[in-house]
Amino acid sequence: MRIVIAGSGEVGFHLAEQLVVSHQDVVLIEKDPQRAKFVADHLDCMVVQGEGSDPETLAEAGVDGANTFIAVSNLDEVNIVSCLVVANEFKVKTKIARVRSIQYRRSGILNNVNLGIDYVVNPEIEAAREIMNIIAHGATGEVLLFDDTDIQLRSILVDEKSLFRDKTLREARAVIQHNFIIAGISRDEEVVIPYGDTKIILGDRVYIVSSHDNMEKIFARTGLVRQNLQNVVVVGGGKIGCYVTEFLLSSGRNVKLVEKDYQHCKYLAEHFPEALVINEDISDDKIFEDEQLYLSDLLVTTTHDEALNMLTALYAKSLGIKRVVPVVNKSSYINIAGKLKIDAIVSPKASSVSAILKYVRRGNIKRIYSIFDGKAEAIEFSINPFSRIAGKMVKEMQLPNGTLVVAVNRTQDGVSKNYVPNGEFVIEAGDNVVTFAKAEQVDALEELFLS
Repeated sequence: MRIVIAGSGEVGFHLAEQLVVSHQDVVLIEKDPQRAKFVADHLDCMVVQGEGSDPETLAEAGVDGANTFIAVSNLDEVNIVSCLVVANEFKVKTKIARVRSIQYRRSGILNNVNLGIDYVVNPEIEAAREIMNIIAHGATGEVLLFDDTDIQLRSILVDEKSLFRDKTLREARAVIQHNFIIAGISRDEEVVIPYGDTKIILGDRVYIVSSHDNMEKIFARTGLVRQNLQNVVVVGGGKIGCYVTEFLLSSGRNVKLVEKDYQHCKYLAEHFPEALVINEDISDDKIFEDEQLYLSDLLVTTTHDEALNMLTALYAKSLGIKRVVPVVNKSSYINIAGKLKIDAIVSPKASSVSAILKYVRRGNIKRIYSIFDGKAEAIEFSINPFSRIAGKMVKEMQLPNGTLVVAVNRTQDGVSKNYVPNGEFVIEAGDNVVTFAKAEQVDALEELFLS
């Protein structure tokens, strides 16, 4: 399956990296010669130097007959035109464009069939959705939700007081006594796919799969009781900050929105009259005292300065703010955040990649998430009657190493039920199966489920 990506910025590079690891045929188009050389030196894929909207460059990249074309340059207009050219000059099954401008979306122009865009991804909207999910579930960690089911995949940082600390998976399940599975562990910047005798240690970030009701009991059992996050500080009045503020106000929360640009503050005050807009620089620590931010329940940092987002979150935590959620993209910051007492992090890059992967992956895939900075994926498959795993027990499926079946949703007589399967569990046609896999095993897992 050939996939052509135009643009090798953070999203394009990360997307290509993940697809290459999962053994896809990837071609990257990059306009800047130096960036093209960098990508060629760091990724095992073909790199074509040129403009993604140029027919000659597209032809050189082998876009004709490709399964998917993805336009993720830094310019919306270039991405739109690139898809237009591909749709009219070449035969490509799926065209995806990253478009940031909300005006294009509101105008409806992107729905014009003549543009040839099959799917549109907006990084800021994807990141804001993730933040909203995290807040809606108490901001105790990352939250991954799956279609037509209340199965969740959520993360917990193992600290000194954690009930998981220094226990094997078997011991943890025996102590907590609620139905769940640990799908993966992030440890020292690596992904561990655990088994019964795997020991959980201090500093691990574990991903737990269970139903919504069980998840609340598990978190309470481990000391992470859901807090009342009524008073919220949003730092940064950009697109993500605005989307999050709109959500918070609509859910009846009290919002203080901090923005250092005076002119933009006037715009924010007009659009969010129910919020308290504060024209200050968050790097001035006096603001926490002067504006009584330290009394807040939750702080979300959404500025374009990732270091500032991290430092502000850490400082807020030290002042006693219950929950903090910084927005970051850099892998180094994501890895650092995993070791510190930051409740959850959101990466627009990772959110965008997850959204794009759902459209790139083939067959009966309902939902897909890129996690651990692209080192693993959580994938929800729908099992059709012709699948070779339908009617088989989990232990008979010959799952690739580094993969797990972590949950199954089944509808019987109109009633939806969730299962955390063991080896004896039989997969049936119509099941929705949630899996967890290291990135390098995703292709093999798809072959098993989709053939």
